[in-house]
Amino acid sequence: MIPWFLEVLRLRALRRRAELDERSTVLLLFARFADEVGSGLLIVLGPTLRHRLGLSVVQLGWCFQALYSVAAVVEPLTGGAIDLVRRRPLLVWGAAGWGAGLLLAAGAPNFGWLLAGFAVVGAASGPLTATADVVLVESHPADVERIASRSTAIDTVGALLAPAAVALAGRFGVDHRLLLVLAGGAALWYALALHDAVLPPPPRSGTSPGVRQALQDVVRVLRDRRARPWLAALVLFEVLDLAELFEPVWLVDVVGASQTFVAVHAVTGTAASFVGLVLLDRWLRRHDGRTIVLACGLAGLVLYPVWLLTPGTWNKLALVVPRDLVLAPLWPILRGRALAALPDRAGTLAGVTSLLGLLPLAGAFAWVAQRAGLTRSLLLVHVLASVVLLLVLRGGDLDVEEARDAV
Repeated sequence: MIPWFLEVLRLRALRRRAELDERSTVLLLFARFADEVGSGLLIVLGPTLRHRLGLSVVQLGWCFQALYSVAAVVEPLTGGAIDLVRRRPLLVWGAAGWGAGLLLAAGAPNFGWLLAGFAVVGAASGPLTATADVVLVESHPADVERIASRSTAIDTVGALLAPAAVALAGRFGVDHRLLLVLAGGAALWYALALHDAVLPPPPRSGTSPGVRQALQDVVRVLRDRRARPWLAALVLFEVLDLAELFEPVWLVDVVGASQTFVAVHAVTGTAASFVGLVLLDRWLRRHDGRTIVLACGLAGLVLYPVWLLTPGTWNKLALVVPRDLVLAPLWPILRGRALAALPDRAGTLAGVTSLLGLLPLAGAFAWVAQRAGLTRSLLLVHVLASVVLLLVLRGGDLDVEEARDAV
């Protein structure tokens, strides 16, 4: 299977450092895929888990809160550790934790066990995805955006696979718990495969980990002029991404769409994003990543308002294709460039970016939408965030030519 993936993903076309072998590269690319499939199953099967255990909506909410709260604590700590300690144990724990958490959710006899399963998943997600992201970027310094685009394309397939699997299970009368068992077993197998991965050593293995060292590293990251533009860009991308949370509500409440149409709209947009990520690799052969971000940002600045303000549900379904196609390249380029900004502190930078989830962006947007209306708020937020993002990146101070020369 490894040679097949190497061919399909065109990994041999990328310049990779010798410390990471081909098999390990393929394994790391599936870290976010595993995360997307697992989280997608827990979200889509939330109603099923609730009815099976007789939980209230509040209890199910606490399960997801346990996942997010544990992740908010673990991910920044993991980020600092990535730069200092061996990476393989972090990856193995992340995959094994996902397996254990999904199996706990599948077999949970009551609320307490389900809560524990979600908490285990929260502790596993960061060590798996952040470590894989950092190692991939470190090992492909001359092709940062191209390796990031492949990782994002694969996790987009995972985002489509989870709801599709639930739909098929329901169609053929398969117990939905079997999906969690299969996914949990696959995650445990993935952990065993990662146990033999050949990985580069941490860039600062001689530095003793500790709270004081971690705080010093965070301060250095925040002060570094190479990292600041990309960190600011990631914050602005999180603002742009708010539409994903409120778009379904807007389609139903304002446009008058059905729940089925909302699902079709989401799947269509995700498929368009996948196509955009496939095309991104071709664009990156001829253009710099920052140039592509600026071009896609400008295109999104036009296409998003057109999609938002054009009447008719079927018109919106057609317009979501070009909209999501041009917006898809933003995340992998911004994430990859941010991690590449500081090669010896990429893990710390990943930990800093994980703290973005603590910003009350969704609550602030909801507060604005309640007063100004959803349509006006979506338009205002997207236009303002896009304009500021473009201005920030025009003045960014990151050049990948040095990284290309380092290979």
